[in-house]
Amino acid sequence: MDIDDDKIEPFRRMFCAHYPRLVRLAVQMTGDEDEARDIVSDVMETAWRRFGDIDPSRHAAWLRTCVHNACVLRLKHRDVERRHSAALAAALQPVTEAESRERERLLSMAEAVADRLEEPTRSIINMCYYRHLTHRQAADSLGISPETVKKHIRKALRMMREEIERQEERL
Repeated sequence: MDIDDDKIEPFRRMFCAHYPRLVRLAVQMTGDEDEARDIVSDVMETAWRRFGDIDPSRHAAWLRTCVHNACVLRLKHRDVERRHSAALAAALQPVTEAESRERERLLSMAEAVADRLEEPTRSIINMCYYRHLTHRQAADSLGISPETVKKHIRKALRMMREEIERQEERL
């Protein structure tokens, strides 16, 4: 007899005994019955694969813990999706011509300051903001520490902010 055949009936009994309570727990946590059933189904699939490794006296606790953790992860993922969709919606909002001109003006001022920066600050700004390298990658490229990269970025941003403020005062 195949080992899977040996576990079919005990698994079926465990499934029938715990499935309704696990779905209720997941519905309470997520507020969505379909999502709750998906979560419990995923947990049961994992339980099937690991059935021989789980102590039968711990089935209920193991299943509740897995469902709870899966619900928490799903809720966190929902939150991330919500935040990103709001940011995306804001980014896709039409920009007026005046807003576009203002952004270009500020960008030009920042680039003018960046062009006057001394080395290695200018190179670090170029690597991190134009070439999109991480602080670690820029540091490795220049043979310095990531903390030194951060120090140069703070210095450059401070200089840009001060220059833009001076320009704004003149207007």
